[in-house]
Amino acid sequence: MSSRPDVLIVGGGAIGCALARELAGRGAAVTVLERAEPGSEASGAAAGLIAPRAERLPRGPLFDLAAESRRLYPGWCAELERETGLPVGWSPNGVLRCDLDGRADFSAWLDRQASAFPVEEVDRDGVQRLSRGLVSPDARGGLFFREDGSVDPRRLTRALWESAATRGVRFVLGTGARRFHVSENRCRGVETDGGVFEAGAVVDAAGAWAAFDPETAPLPVKPVRGQIVRLAGTPPFLPRVVQSADVYVVPRADGSVVLGSTEEDVGFRKDVTAGAVAALIDAACRLVPSLRRAQFMDAWSGLRPASRDALPILGASRLPGLFFAAGHFRNGILLAPVTAVRVADSILADPGESLAPFAAARFATGSNITGQPWKEPVFG
Repeated sequence: MSSRPDVLIVGGGAIGCALARELAGRGAAVTVLERAEPGSEASGAAAGLIAPRAERLPRGPLFDLAAESRRLYPGWCAELERETGLPVGWSPNGVLRCDLDGRADFSAWLDRQASAFPVEEVDRDGVQRLSRGLVSPDARGGLFFREDGSVDPRRLTRALWESAATRGVRFVLGTGARRFHVSENRCRGVETDGGVFEAGAVVDAAGAWAAFDPETAPLPVKPVRGQIVRLAGTPPFLPRVVQSADVYVVPRADGSVVLGSTEEDVGFRKDVTAGAVAALIDAACRLVPSLRRAQFMDAWSGLRPASRDALPILGASRLPGLFFAAGHFRNGILLAPVTAVRVADSILADPGESLAPFAAARFATGSNITGQPWKEPVFG
């Protein structure tokens, strides 16, 4: 193909678009290959929680990476909105986790995080104050994660796409990747439905499809389905995200709320099921009783890319010229800004040890990915 770019990115979700934008901002010529439209898979299906604390990510490299990404979010969103004129729905209003049964054990959050991050334990009155009286009076208390929040993933991905294009990124849509193009022991491009695209470096950011070339890059990434429901017409509106052990309710700027989310190991099936929709609505109505009067708008599913150990796979591979920005599971929207910065560093500069905990080499014995059992992801 003509106009050989410096970097070729496979996948136009939030991760791929954010990385393309970052690289272009540093002067690289970038092409993104996307088989559909940017944000049409897991990124556009996400609820958009920016909540490393409320989501109870385990302390360690993943939590540290997520906390760094959370710190980047305000400036990152503001810059996106300035560049594109598009609102991204950034809402830094905190997350309120509620105890509806009086039996919740909040010690895990408080013991691990209270000393380093602001986590406020609140009583029944505090729950009502923080929710404008919309949470059920059955809530005996809760935790308020003041620095957590949410973003609208569909708006965010659209803004990332437009910002990247404005910075000169070329998007090739409707083109599926078949395999990596390798010669002389180096990845030199991607073989697609439309021919071979060559580049100085290639990044696999293909989400749940990241293992599209198992012979060259046998990534241990599989899809995990998540179903989400959207309701509308429920004034007064929630001032922030509220959650229980069974559901989270995320308010949007248009007055609607999204309810999430299931976690189902069903392969590449994207069905929306009556049981999941009913369970999410029941749990949400128990948490916020006024939602019983809400109008059902729609429901959808997305396929989250889960790695074998529930950590993302980032940075250089053992094959020269091939890089990864994959396996983000539930945290793709949260980790998009820091992934863009760190993976761009690994492509254009020396990253040192910054991505060592997330390197694909952690799965390898010799040149092959091991067959160790899948780890159950940690989620509160």
